[in-house]
Amino acid sequence: MKKSLKPSRTIIFLAIGIMLVFLSTAFGFSSATPQSATLTPTPLPTEVDITLEVGSTDGILIWAVLITLIIVVPVAWNLFLTTQKKK
Repeated sequence: MKKSLKPSRTIIFLAIGIMLVFLSTAFGFSSATPQSATLTPTPLPTEVDITLEVGSTDGILIWAVLITLIIVVPVAWNLFLTTQKKK
């Protein structure tokens, strides 16, 4: 048989759901704004900035490695400590 959720968990999930609904309506796309009624074209730049390297992912790679290390190092350290305690 399935156990039913405790009333407190149900209330917590409902509260989180209601908060998500309110946040999505507050910050979501609305077609009734006056900005969407008058669209203006974006002016094209007259000069091309060639100092930037198009397609460079060096910064993304550095952040990915950093975030991976932040996650993997504590897990590996915890695994190492738990295996040392059992011996």
